[in-house]
Amino acid sequence: MFAVFITIACARPAISAEPLSFPPTSFSILKPDTGVAIGRARYRVEPTRDGGILRGENGYFDGQTDVETAHIEIAADGGKPKLTEFDHTYYNVDKSILRRGHVDLKSGAATCIDNSAGQKSVQSDVLTIPDDTWAGASILIPIQNFLRAGDKGITRPLHAFGCAPSPKIFAVGVNIDPGNAVWATYGAEAIRVEVRPDFGVLNFVLAAFVPRLHAWFDPNDRLAFVGDEAARYYKGDPIMLVKKRGAEQDASRREK
Repeated sequence: MFAVFITIACARPAISAEPLSFPPTSFSILKPDTGVAIGRARYRVEPTRDGGILRGENGYFDGQTDVETAHIEIAADGGKPKLTEFDHTYYNVDKSILRRGHVDLKSGAATCIDNSAGQKSVQSDVLTIPDDTWAGASILIPIQNFLRAGDKGITRPLHAFGCAPSPKIFAVGVNIDPGNAVWATYGAEAIRVEVRPDFGVLNFVLAAFVPRLHAWFDPNDRLAFVGDEAARYYKGDPIMLVKKRGAEQDASRREK
């Protein structure tokens, strides 16, 4: 069950769908148990004629990097945003590929690559893709929309793509806390959201064995995504992303 959730827990910073925009934003990458910084992350959305492309780069102080892209389309009539293609590639220090997850949501073609054991593993499949399927950072787009709709204290269903280790689509439940609280790591008030796989009637039995993804949004900054705690990838170590605030954010932009 741990392996199943880790494929979903790669979820990273979200973008706004009204309109589809996200200014370049910097995050610190921390170890959740100690709060020690282990890297930096940078996310932005590049507009396209039919929507936008979310791009994220995570750089670790040991030299490893991640690059994530999510192609998002918005219907011409102003309909809901929809993920159409997703890729998340993890690189070793020497820039060789450590892992990769890719899915074309229009055709259903998906591939998962894992070189972590020293022997290349490539698993491909053609999946049936529900309309509400998201992956990586893009899964937080519908979550922001739930928040805008005032959906607090309830559970919302979604689907998520992930590698576990083969390509899979999972049903997930989005649980939004009924009230705000100060998130000490961010240093300000935030709304906490929990995302976990939905195993139906088995939820009660499996709940104690499935780790949770927590994400935080700032109610005083247009529900901006400000951080999360998850796993880096399938069976990977847990990491925490925390948005840099004020002078830290400005300084990070100047460094770029």
